[in-house]
Amino acid sequence: MAQDVAVRGKTGLQQDVDSEGNASVRTSLIPANIGGIRTYSENDPGTIIGSPTLKSPEVSTDFRMRVGIDTVLFYDTFNATAQNTSLWNCAFATMTLAQSAGFLNINAAGTSTVSGNYAYMRSWRHFPLIGTAPLAVEMTGSISTAPIVNEVMQMGLGIPTGAAECVDGCWFELTTAGLKGCARYNGGTTTKIDLIPVGSVTPDKDFKYVLVVGESAIEFWASDVLLGVMPVPVGQGQPFITTALPVFMQKYNSGVVGISPNLIMRIGDVTVSLMDLATNKTWAGQMASSGLGMQGLDGGTMGSPQVQWSNTALPTAAAGTNSTAALGACLGGIFQATAPATSASDIIIASYQNPAGGANQTPRTIMMRGIKVDMVNAGAAVATTPTTLALALAWGGTTVSLGTAETGSFVTATAKNRRVQPIGVLTLPVGAAIGAAASTPAQFDFEAPIVINPGEFVQVIGKILCGTATASQVLQFVVSPNLYHE
Repeated sequence: MAQDVAVRGKTGLQQDVDSEGNASVRTSLIPANIGGIRTYSENDPGTIIGSPTLKSPEVSTDFRMRVGIDTVLFYDTFNATAQNTSLWNCAFATMTLAQSAGFLNINAAGTSTVSGNYAYMRSWRHFPLIGTAPLAVEMTGSISTAPIVNEVMQMGLGIPTGAAECVDGCWFELTTAGLKGCARYNGGTTTKIDLIPVGSVTPDKDFKYVLVVGESAIEFWASDVLLGVMPVPVGQGQPFITTALPVFMQKYNSGVVGISPNLIMRIGDVTVSLMDLATNKTWAGQMASSGLGMQGLDGGTMGSPQVQWSNTALPTAAAGTNSTAALGACLGGIFQATAPATSASDIIIASYQNPAGGANQTPRTIMMRGIKVDMVNAGAAVATTPTTLALALAWGGTTVSLGTAETGSFVTATAKNRRVQPIGVLTLPVGAAIGAAASTPAQFDFEAPIVINPGEFVQVIGKILCGTATASQVLQFVVSPNLYHE
């Protein structure tokens, strides 16, 4: 058992310690006798750069700890088999790009050897530097084999133009000289720092690369290890002069590459975040920022598959039914129906199935925030009776038909009937001329979004409260949804 002993200090007073040298300490209640301890967080132990990276927390004059809140600006995963042209712009010379097995493959064939061959992908979206808030760019990826002479791989922020470095931006670069951190300002000389030897980048092993761009320095991370820090050079007000740049990934041949097959650069996913600054951007805004509005879903048909709107023709008018998407299998746009008679049966005006998704298309949930429907008379004036429709949003059904029965509890192969939210009434009075519109559109904004799960249908439906079947009279509906995906 440890035995207490006393040690006499310089003041002549005794300090009690035990036989193992542990001091006996009692905290003071007198403010003048209380010392201060500086508190730091270890962000990185210094495995690569040699010394730990320590950062101190901040406390306001009102005793509150400063806490950073990140905002998602963009994210995408390359699990589809085709390019998402809503989000990405690509260019190449001989060298090819492809998506497979969850990766974007740059130099996909692995056979490009000619000097000046290149391939790149860059986002349409540009990401801004805002004040003191750092901008974080995260990418996961791997290489198929070690690079050889004249192979150059780069990824980060910048605008690639071909077989050359970007003129403005910052990025990772991998060559036979190793992994380097790079920055270039307004077409000047590229500053490069050594990060790790080329042999430390193991082929076919995924690494997470993170570029943190701050107002005074650029940090280069790999798999949560800080590889290097590049201070912003004196004379520059920021890391790059453009202020906002896209994310890019590229490979090019700076000279003749002597071996084929050669290196394939693989990127799994990309995330861009604004750090520390509480932007108060809504989750809907963050999802739309990532391309999850109505641009077209990754893995689906690009263009405007959710909106029926041709730039050369109106859709063909048809009789609406309650079991088919006769007027169009889209969520929004223009839909044309021949004038229907009064009926208790609903008709489907717009119908869209949220893709169920799978291995090559990420399943997304539609969050419907609102809907607006306008109606215009066309073809002939309204004759014997007014045309009045009660409109509703139907959602959640597992088939297009409004008559699908909901299965009972624990019945195999569950089927789900549509749920209904009335959204308004549209009327064209007797005598309404061609081109006349219902005076007030049907519009409904949902405080709590309507949730449409992968594989489920969302539809605009109408019940004909009053009408006469007139083949020459056409009802034109303009459906305007307000939604995002997550």
